[in-house]
Amino acid sequence: MVFVATCSQDRTSDLLLPRLAPAGVFRFDIDRFRDYVWDFSPAGFRIRAPDGAEISDRTLSAFYLRKPMFLDAIDVPRGGCPENWCREEVRDVFEGLYRECAAQGLCALVRPARGGPWRKLRQMRLAARFFPVPEWHLCCGAPAEAAPGGGWVFKTLTQTPIGPGVHPFVRDADPAALAPRNPWFLQRKVAGGEETTVVFVRGRCFAFRLRSSAGSPVDSRIVSARSPDDWEPVGLDPNELAAVRGFMAETDHDFGRFDFLRAGGRLVFLEMNPNGQFAWLDLDGSRGLLDAVCAEILAVARSGRRLAW
Repeated sequence: MVFVATCSQDRTSDLLLPRLAPAGVFRFDIDRFRDYVWDFSPAGFRIRAPDGAEISDRTLSAFYLRKPMFLDAIDVPRGGCPENWCREEVRDVFEGLYRECAAQGLCALVRPARGGPWRKLRQMRLAARFFPVPEWHLCCGAPAEAAPGGGWVFKTLTQTPIGPGVHPFVRDADPAALAPRNPWFLQRKVAGGEETTVVFVRGRCFAFRLRSSAGSPVDSRIVSARSPDDWEPVGLDPNELAAVRGFMAETDHDFGRFDFLRAGGRLVFLEMNPNGQFAWLDLDGSRGLLDAVCAEILAVARSGRRLAW
């Protein structure tokens, strides 16, 4: 049985689960953890879902990490609060299960990379070996000195909200107007780039371009309205495929979604999300992406391995 760690509002999970049904699937929505019953002990573990479905150490055959996130932000006071404590306890339990499955080769596609997480700093430095990379600065104290002049965009490093339900998006930035005591990730603006995303699935590359960004006079990273219908498949040349695969080999990831801008005929690297959303690029399954992801998950589930408790 495939254990899918996600949340109740993840549309990608909604699309994948029916395709994984032949192997048996158990969905755990972390934001509804109170609806589940579970017990972990020296004898093993058992989890029961609201609909009565169960999974245990004897039946788990694959672990697929989607988006186990609490999407409703809470205001945690300085001294803490019971709800935040509960959430962190639940995260710790299932992070532990994920790590145990990874150690035993039961994580499908999304697994911890050797050498630790590839955060922005590591990604940007590595990417320069494979792609053009816009000038960038991670700065605090004097952003105007680090990145003088105009032509910059600001992007956050994490998904941490800055207010109740408020997340900052990529936007134009004037370094001289930024609060100097805050940390900033600034990147040189790329004018007229065509937004391109590439989903890497264990060596296979599925590339798409955003139609509405083609020929745009502004940096497409600040395009906020995106519809799945705006994206269309696009080819990559052999050198681009080799660069994507080389980058992923260095990071030790089996899955990831790249954000690029195609400018001057070249793919300009922005970032790689090792567990990025992707199903909206293949909503009806006609583009092969959903099938490719499900095939990798089912291969682990049908390998005959079981969790050694």
